[in-house]
Amino acid sequence: MNKISESGVIGVDVHTIKSWIDQDDVVLVDVRETSEYDKEHIPGAMLLPMSKFDAEIFPKVLGKKVVLHCAVGKRSESAGKMLIDEGYLETVHMIGGIEAWKASGFATEVQITPPPSPSELKNQEPQFLCPTPGEVLRDEYMTPLSISNAELAGCIGVTEKDIEQLTQGESKVDVVLSLRLARYFSTAADFWVHLQIERDLEEARHEIGHTIREEISPRATASN
Repeated sequence: MNKISESGVIGVDVHTIKSWIDQDDVVLVDVRETSEYDKEHIPGAMLLPMSKFDAEIFPKVLGKKVVLHCAVGKRSESAGKMLIDEGYLETVHMIGGIEAWKASGFATEVQITPPPSPSELKNQEPQFLCPTPGEVLRDEYMTPLSISNAELAGCIGVTEKDIEQLTQGESKVDVVLSLRLARYFSTAADFWVHLQIERDLEEARHEIGHTIREEISPRATASN
């Protein structure tokens, strides 16, 4: 399944990309951050973090497709838009990212670490794969572009405190703020709010997912 976003980036499903990899017909580029890549990555993927992503010097690959991917497909779409702006017209990204890859049963390489002791496990902070919109905004847009909180706030019509709270994880992105950020950074209109939804879902799964699975059974379908 292929899907072209509003930004012109071609989204391709994981099954198609897996067949390309099996045929040695693709260069897979992981635009997540180094810490995410170190924890788990798709075998053979080349790391090019979004925080250091420079479309002007992106390597040209002859004879193979270049596919971008991230955790859930939002950062890779944004990176694809940057490449399109630099003349890479057939930019491809993986729909659903590494999460969709794993959900389809495809292999990843995982960092092996000693299991934590019971006391460490009790006090251990949860590790989330999906970054907050504020983290993406700070690490992949504001810091690389040297944009201050005050400058961004003035450009998109919000207060400096709004930006500060967002980048520090103290507030969330709503649809209005998503539209403002999308307009300024030329991303898809739903890019920022989808980052928020993915993070909220991951946090909810961690907090109450087990309880929900115990309390609620899937509705049985009627037999024919």
